This record gives sequence, C-alpha cells and structure tokens, in this order.
Amino acid sequence: MRRVFAVLGVLISVSLLSSLVSYAQTVSIKSEQLSLGAAVWLPITINAAPDGLNRYTLSVSVDTPEIAQIEDVRFPEPLRDFASFEIAPDGNTVQISVRDENDVIARGAQQTTLAEVKLRGTFGGRTTVTLAVREIVNDRLIPFNVAISNGQLSVAAAPSAPTLVVGVDGVLVGDTVRVPLILTSTVGGVRSYRARVRLERRDIATFVGADFPFFADQQEVSITPDGDEIALAARDGVDAVQAGAKGVILAWLILRGDLPTMEGSPLRLLSNTITEDNNNSGPFPTKDGLLTVIRLENLPPQFFGPQPRDQETLGDRSPFIQITISDDKNEVLSETIQLTLQDEAQTLQFGWQSPGASWDQTKHLFTVNLKAIGVQLSGEVRATIRARDRQGAEGRFQWRFTVPKGEVPPPPPSGRTIEELLDTDGDNRLGDLEILRALDFWIKGRELAPGLSIDDLKMLALLDKWIKGAPLRPSALGNPYVRIAP
Repeated sequence: MRRVFAVLGVLISVSLLSSLVSYAQTVSIKSEQLSLGAAVWLPITINAAPDGLNRYTLSVSVDTPEIAQIEDVRFPEPLRDFASFEIAPDGNTVQISVRDENDVIARGAQQTTLAEVKLRGTFGGRTTVTLAVREIVNDRLIPFNVAISNGQLSVAAAPSAPTLVVGVDGVLVGDTVRVPLILTSTVGGVRSYRARVRLERRDIATFVGADFPFFADQQEVSITPDGDEIALAARDGVDAVQAGAKGVILAWLILRGDLPTMEGSPLRLLSNTITEDNNNSGPFPTKDGLLTVIRLENLPPQFFGPQPRDQETLGDRSPFIQITISDDKNEVLSETIQLTLQDEAQTLQFGWQSPGASWDQTKHLFTVNLKAIGVQLSGEVRATIRARDRQGAEGRFQWRFTVPKGEVPPPPPSGRTIEELLDTDGDNRLGDLEILRALDFWIKGRELAPGLSIDDLKMLALLDKWIKGAPLRPSALGNPYVRIAP
C-alpha cells in the first residue's frame, strides 16, 4: 500500500511540476495610481518568450467602468504596421491583435512590451484592470498557455458633490490631444449642457475643435480667433446619462501643441450650465485641468530583430541578412544605411543600392541576399549596421553569428598593378599567354584577384604595350589621356 501511495505521490508531483512549467511564461499589465481627470499608459508585457512570438490576441477590461475609461492603445514601433485594436463604445474594453511579421520578439526575448493601453480616471476609487489572452502563438506556430497578472488602477477620490472636471494631459509639439470634460456624477441625469474653457497660456497650444460622445446631438462649438478659448454645448438626445450616473465624459477638447513648457498651463473652466432630466438647471462646481507641451527628443534610428540572430550558428555560408530599422518621429534616410560584414578573411559593405541589397521603407526592413550575388562568409561574422534619420541623428547596432569555415581567399595584392601581376617572368614585358589571360578576364568581367579588375582603358593600355613590345610603365595606366598608337 505504501508503494502505491509513493507512486501516486510521484505522479502528482510530476503533474504539478509540468503544470508550473507550462505556465512559466506570464503576461501582465501594470498597476498605477493617478488623479481624477488624468490619463496613464499601462504597459502589457510578457516576462519570457523562449520560442519567440508569431502572433497574439489580447483584451483589456476595466472592471468598474465609472472609475476609468480606455482611450487609446499604442505598440512598439516595429510591431505597429501589423497591429490593430478596437475599443468598445463605452470605453470599458479593448481588443488587441498583433502579428510579429519581422520577428521582433525573437527566441529568448525577456520582459518584452506587447502593447500599452491608455486609461483615463473619471471617478474616484479603485478598479481591477483585467487582462485576457485570447491567443498566443510562438515562432514554431504552436499555441501555448501563459499565466495572467491583472493590474489595479487607483483614481484619487472625486469631489462629494457632482463636479465638472477638465482632464490633465500632455501633447507633443505639432501633435493634437483630446482632453476630456468629465461630469463626476449626477443626481438627476443630464438633458443638456454647455461650458466655456480657457487655456491660460495661449502661446503653448491652440484649441482646434471638440468631439462629442455618441449620445450628444444639437452640438455647438465656437473658438476665439486666438484659439485660447472654446465654448461648446450639446443635448443628451438618447437619454443615456440617467440619474445616478458616474464618470460621464460630456466632450473632448482638442488642442494642438505649439510651444514646449515645463510647468504646463491651466485649462480653466470659466462657466457651465447643466440641465437635468427634471429640468433643474444651474452651474456645477468645477475643477480645472492642466496641459503640458513636450518637445520630443530626436532619438537616433533603432534596430530590431536581426537575422541571423545574435550568437546564432548557421549551416549556410551565404545567409539571408535582414534587420528592422525605425525611428521615433523622423524618416530613416535610405542613402545612409550601411551594413558591414567582417569575417576571418574579408570585410564587406552594403548600402541600400548595393547588389543583393534592398530597403523597404513601408516595413522599415533592410535585407541583403548573399546567395543571390555569390558571396560566402567564413567562421565568426561580426555584423555592424548604421543609419541616420532626416534630422541627422545616427544609430549603430552590432551583432555576431557563425557560419561554416571555408577556404580563406588570398588577400588583395596590395600596391601591385595589373602589369606587375601578369609579368610572371620579371622582364617588365607582357608575353602572348599573359595578354591572352588578361583578355579572357576582361571579356568575362572577372577580377584578376579580389579588388583588382581590368577596365577598358587599362586593357587598351596593356594591348598597346604588348603590340609595341615596350617595357611596362605602371604609372601610365592611371593617366586617362594615354595615347594608343595606330
């Protein structure tokens, strides 16, 4: 009987161990605290991806909808072209889908950001932010299970009385931002509303418009000529904001960033009138917002997902090289891209127009097909790539990989001329066989040795010396005005 229990104990231990191993990978969303009306970006990360990621589908939900709303989603730059999201009309849930076409999340990746979700605090309190993984597939195209770590969002307590609050946010110079106008709560619902908001520092930003929620009709918007004040009005045409509602966004104020500022500028609620469903009407208490304008630092181009991977050992001496090059805001200048491959015998350089190379601006992908141009590497290869953006910031990246060792080609004949290479008997003249060999290399477009080729002018000079039987004068080959005797 003891033996049976021992066997059962071993089986249970193995089962628990395999269960723990299968869920060793965890996808989590960060917890955060913020003030009422402010917004925060919560990153979604995976702690480890031993086999990389091919694709994933996630959802994020706010368990207590009146406390926060989902406003936006953003992705790491190399994943952006193959990512999508859809936010529910009530702002409580978002569906996220990503395909890693460029192998950005490669084998062995750790603590990798999958996406970031922007949430806005609309009412005081605490809510769980629930993360669900609908599908996650590795680079071997095998779905797998992960553990989930949900987040917590705490919003500073809302005023006890219903209050109209302008949100807090930041914007990059030249970009636009939507700052919400939030009604923290209502006793008698909302029939109609109007408000006027002023930006105290008119030099840092400009009002350019307003957006309204789905229930708003009879919309009115007016902006002062200087763009420092906006007035808006609307009516709840579908009776969506009923008595007891909390955290209701009545409108979004759209501002464009003009001038960076460290301290920001108040968004002051100058007046408001809210009419409830029971026709009670009057101004509500208000809470001003704050807008900051940020100048984005000019970051250099960044490099992702090199192929072959760093420290990888290959069986092919002519591998397919590719790497993703992207920039924060500026375009990568294709003419500045330079890939250098250095093995034990040679150093090769490739630009975007080199034979075998290509640059796909839409996918930010630089590739070099060594097999297509007949180039082979040998042993350990050090790869270096660099590029500049249109603002002049340069980025560099290095990685290493190994290919099978081959025959080491002879080094280029340093300082030797074509005549010296062909003058095998040392008499400083060309014999018949030597000039025939030179003609054969010239006709076939081949090199006498690595880096030593015969162009038309050099070939004519060689023929001239051969016909005359004269001693060779290597210095004459560099003169474009060599006269060929008839």
